[in-house]
Amino acid sequence: MTNRLNNLLSKARKQSFGSPARCTLFLATCAILVLFFSACSTEPSPRRLAQQRDRADSIVGCVKGEQSLDSLVKEAEKSGDRMLEMRARRQLGRTYREDNFFMKAIDCHQREMALGEQLHDTIAMAQALNNIGTNYRRMGILDEAINYHYRALHISEEFSCKDDRTARKNRVVSLNGIGNICLTLGDKETADSVFHAALEGEKSLGSNLGQAINYANIGSIFEQSNRLDSAWVYYRHSMEQNRLAESDLGISLCYTHFGRLYDKQGKTAEAIAEYRKAYEIMKPSGDRWHTMEPCLALAEIHLKTGDYNAAMHYLEIADQLAHDLHSLEHQSQIARIYYEIYSRKGDYARALRYYKEYNELGDSVASEKNIIHMQNMRMRYENEQHRAEMDAVNNEYKAERTLRRLSFAATVLVIVLATVIISFMFYALRARKRKQLLQHQMDEMRISFFTNITHEFRTPLTVILGYSHMLEEGKVPAGDIRKVGSMVSRQGSRLLSLINQLLDIQKVKSAIGQPDWHRGDVVLFISNIVEGYLNLAHSRGIRILYAPKQQDYVCDFVPDYAQKVVCNLVTNAIKFSKRGQNVLVTLRIEDGMLTLVVADYGSGIAPEDRRRIFEPFYQSSTNKKSIGSGVGLALVKQIVSVLGGSLRLNTVLGKGSVFTVSVPVKAPEGVVVKTLDVKGTIPEEMLMSEVISPEEMDDMYCAENVVSDADNADSADQRQLVLIVEDNRDVREYISMQLKDLYRLAMARDGKEGLRMATELVPDIIITDLMMPEMDGYELCQAVKQSAVLDHVPVIIVTAKTTQEDKLRGLQMGVDAYIYKPFNAEELAVSVGNLLEKHRLLRESYIQAAAEHKPDAAEALPAPDRAFLDRLDTVVYEMMAVSAISIDAVAEKLCMSTQQLRRKLNAVSGDTPAAYVRSLQMKKAKEMLDSNADMPVNEVAMACGYYDTSHFTRAFKQAMGVTPTQYKKTAK
Repeated sequence: MTNRLNNLLSKARKQSFGSPARCTLFLATCAILVLFFSACSTEPSPRRLAQQRDRADSIVGCVKGEQSLDSLVKEAEKSGDRMLEMRARRQLGRTYREDNFFMKAIDCHQREMALGEQLHDTIAMAQALNNIGTNYRRMGILDEAINYHYRALHISEEFSCKDDRTARKNRVVSLNGIGNICLTLGDKETADSVFHAALEGEKSLGSNLGQAINYANIGSIFEQSNRLDSAWVYYRHSMEQNRLAESDLGISLCYTHFGRLYDKQGKTAEAIAEYRKAYEIMKPSGDRWHTMEPCLALAEIHLKTGDYNAAMHYLEIADQLAHDLHSLEHQSQIARIYYEIYSRKGDYARALRYYKEYNELGDSVASEKNIIHMQNMRMRYENEQHRAEMDAVNNEYKAERTLRRLSFAATVLVIVLATVIISFMFYALRARKRKQLLQHQMDEMRISFFTNITHEFRTPLTVILGYSHMLEEGKVPAGDIRKVGSMVSRQGSRLLSLINQLLDIQKVKSAIGQPDWHRGDVVLFISNIVEGYLNLAHSRGIRILYAPKQQDYVCDFVPDYAQKVVCNLVTNAIKFSKRGQNVLVTLRIEDGMLTLVVADYGSGIAPEDRRRIFEPFYQSSTNKKSIGSGVGLALVKQIVSVLGGSLRLNTVLGKGSVFTVSVPVKAPEGVVVKTLDVKGTIPEEMLMSEVISPEEMDDMYCAENVVSDADNADSADQRQLVLIVEDNRDVREYISMQLKDLYRLAMARDGKEGLRMATELVPDIIITDLMMPEMDGYELCQAVKQSAVLDHVPVIIVTAKTTQEDKLRGLQMGVDAYIYKPFNAEELAVSVGNLLEKHRLLRESYIQAAAEHKPDAAEALPAPDRAFLDRLDTVVYEMMAVSAISIDAVAEKLCMSTQQLRRKLNAVSGDTPAAYVRSLQMKKAKEMLDSNADMPVNEVAMACGYYDTSHFTRAFKQAMGVTPTQYKKTAK
């Protein structure tokens, strides 16, 4: 018996499977078994046990069905016939396994194992262990499975009679189980060795069926290694042995193996034929588990070939079998195939439902495995712990009682000494820390004092020296000399008194920008703008109708102004219209004037709001349907006034509103007019049968009042926007004087206000002081670089703090440039210009790469800009899959306002949101048609967020130069 134990230990050391904990558990189990059998002096003979098993098996063989077997188990348990109960539980466990009730099966085999130990029947114990391992293997809990197969293997090798055929068969079964687990874990070398050993064992037993199984297992190794020729050889050997054994199941499995090999070789028709042979054999057998395998294989291959009806047919059969067997894993696989079928068919609602079911079933399977695994580990741990505790109590009780008093005394002494030492060390540490803290505070006070003094000197010096140089060089306008002198005097007084002053700042309003005249097709240009709102209108159940009197008309106009006017008027019309209503847009050019009319059948405008609706920031208190900024209509009025046109409003409360815009279509003399290439066609779904004149629209509403024209406003400024954040008024004025001729300026008096203004305005660059109240320059820079809206904006810090540590800290936070006070005016202007030029070059590099359709176009941008475009792409693609796309919804998904999205996207990519979204839609459409040229155009349109196929067709032609149908022919 000692030799047996040594042999077990030696073999366990040579094994390459399992963790150290599992190996320890296994050795402990083997040792217990060795002691168990060595201590048993009344062990029955193997022949007698074999006779008892045969007798019990003959009784069990006459009983069929789960309920009958369960009754037999209870009768045997009641009568005390342990052998009959053991063999009945063995058969009942197999029945549960066939029905996919693995936990019930494991419980039966666990009880079978316990009865085998009581009867000293190592044959039955090995069989029970193999059955438990098989169940865990079916459930995918491989660590438990291999543990039980190894236990069965060692019992078969060490404690069973070597001449007993059943014991040898148990050994081969154990090897098969171990090999399959190794193959699943990817250990092909060990699996090959184990399967060959099992094959030799089956040959020695003369078992055709056993040889067939092992030939197939070895073939699987070659198949996974992609050595298909060798796999064919072993699978054919397996087929020969299965036919000799007359095993329908084995023959069916071989046909399935053949089908897989044909499929991997690209021979689809042959693969389908082999899978059908396998299915036809298993169909009448009643073996639901193995019938599912060819069913699922046929479903997968028909899905691959695009024969969805055939795939659905076999899926329905497999689904019924999986539910009968309560197999969550197979149900999860079936749900995945359904999802792929409906996704390819364009039925996204069903595809989504099956995708959710697939995930839920996968989670259920994983949860069930984890629960079972944790329960088993806990039980094993508790048993081992209990056994170890009992041994420790029995073996060490006396010694522990003897040493207890000595241990107590030694412990008390150690605790006292440790307490004294720790107390002394703690006191010394606190004293040292207190001293270091005081020293650090003194250093900080000194540094802070000199830093603040330096700042107080450098800030006024910036103004004094800066204006002094300007006066010396004659750069101060004559009208500003008194103003400059006043600032120099004020800063001189401040330099002497060192008193900080908090000064207020007035808001700086940005204008609308200088007119940039172009010559092009204005009818088509406005059509493109209106077309951009089709998806938004469709999502709200509203139809946009476009009725231009001329189908095309080339004239002079300002594209930016036209876009702002049309966008504001159409957005308001959609906003205040109800589901099922129309928004009418008409256009005509007569006598050198362009007349644009936008009408809605919405809520109308109350009389008290009509005359104030064009005032900046005015919002009606009576209409709570939508909350806006109150600048849209004011901007429209300002643009119309700048162009020398007129704006008229006719409205009736509860019926709707008509806005009529008339502007000239001839640029002023002396203005350079650029050429604008407008592409595309007018969508048919927007066109009306006839043009409705503004007068006819006015009559539709019987309007009571006509709003008079407002005074002309100053023209807008399209220069880049610089935000200056500085708490000193004179320094702000000095900086603004250097930059006002080159850029638009906005100013804030502290970091907190600067961050708020930056978030609202999204400037092109920020210039900030370092030492400010509320929020300093470091905090402002950090907030900007961490903001999804502002992380692309360069930051220049102007400061009196000149230490290397301060500069390093700023660079670590992302500061783009560091300028020390007092600074040279040209240095600041050059720094601003260089940063803006660098950003412009990066953007143009990206625009050029994107125009050339380079896949790595975004690599030209900084990481934050790439991350923003990635987030934007993700949001747009997600919205494509479920609904129409609106820019407002995209901005909301990105936690931005529409203005913030527009300014940030323009700063990063040079695109408007509508143009960028359309480019992603066309990119996806092209990819879908490239991958599947047979896909219907309407399905491609739906997948790209277009609910109108004709609209999609025009957009695709505008982007690609050909229609989707023509592109499909080219792709084929």
